[in-house]
Formats: sequence, C-alpha cells, structure tokens
Amino acid sequence: VLPDTCTDLIFDLNQNMGFLSGIMTNYQLLELATESNLIGIRFKTEKFGSLSKIPLNETKNLRVELSEVFPAKNFNSLNQLNELETLTDKVNFLESFIETSFKENYRRQDQFILSVAQNIRSSNGIVNIGAIAKSHHISLRQLERRFKSYIGLTVKDFSNIVRFNNAKKAIATQTKTSLLEIAFDTGFFDHSHMTYEFKRISGENPSFFR
Repeated sequence: VLPDTCTDLIFDLNQNMGFLSGIMTNYQLLELATESNLIGIRFKTEKFGSLSKIPLNETKNLRVELSEVFPAKNFNSLNQLNELETLTDKVNFLESFIETSFKENYRRQDQFILSVAQNIRSSNGIVNIGAIAKSHHISLRQLERRFKSYIGLTVKDFSNIVRFNNAKKAIATQTKTSLLEIAFDTGFFDHSHMTYEFKRISGENPSFFR
C-alpha cells in the first residue's frame, strides 16, 4: 500500500470492529486472509481533519481504534452497523453517517489549512513553504503547527508525497519520456534525487512503475 495523502476508515465485518488507518509516509506490506470481509472509506486527509477528536499527527502510520477518533455519540451510532444484514444497507448507513458527521462538524473545518492543502495538490507538490506562509500572513512555525495537527504530516512531507504520486503517474503514462526529464518536470533535482525519494516512499525504483 503506497502513501497517497489519504486517511481510511476500515470496517472488519467479520470481527465487528473498525479502525482508522492514518496518513502514511512510506509503503506498508499487508496480507489479508482469504475470508476477509472489509468495507473501506477513503478521505483526503485534510477533509477528515474536522471529524477527528484527536490531532491526526497522532495517527500517522498507525491503525487507531474508532473509539479514540470519534466522539462517544458518533462512535456509539457506528455500532448499529453490525445490526444491518445486507451490504447495501451497511454502505447506505456509512454514507449517511459520514454526511451527518460532516454537517455537524462543519464549523471545525480549518479553511486555511484546506486552502494550503489544495494549493499543494494543484501545484503537484512543488511549493515554497516560506512563500505560502508569507502570502497568508502567518509565521512558518504557526503554519507547520496547524498543518501537522490537522492533516497529520508536515507541509514538507505532505508535499513530497503529492510530488511522488504525480511523478509515479507521469512515469506510467509518459512512456516515451526519459526518467531524467520526468524527474526535472516533477520537481526533483535530478534522477538520483527522484530515485532516492521513490525508494524511501515506495521501496521501489522509479522504473518499477513504468
């Protein structure tokens, strides 16, 4: 499983339990049993920030029980999932739960951090953190603190993963473009820099994704 700046809610229907899979900074190798029966909901991490009662940096690279993530009222309502019989009913229930949770926590959304995250995504991770702080009239320390608490990663780590995924997509689709050109186009210093980041994040060389 490769990092993608997302946070997942995973429900194990066989064991009647659920957990949050926090934002990842490097790859994980997972093995599922043949009889596994899971439902997963994937969020852009910045969108999930308003729903969690704990700072998301405390969930980075971890699986966290839902009782630690949601307020008691919300968590208790999730127990109703086990009482539903059909998969369609379970999916409809979860969709309704998420919609209601967002409406109830709308005022807790950090619009500034949502804007910064969108800026990073739209620029494919090629950003100047100091310039972002200056343009929003906030100190670099305040920006880092708010971003890390709300999203779970530093601005730099978040940007690196966005850049990695953009480069990975380019390598897979631009098959006639050299890896060196892609490295420059996607914000790396050179091919060796891209190779280092790919190995660190995914455990594979860039050419693996071509």
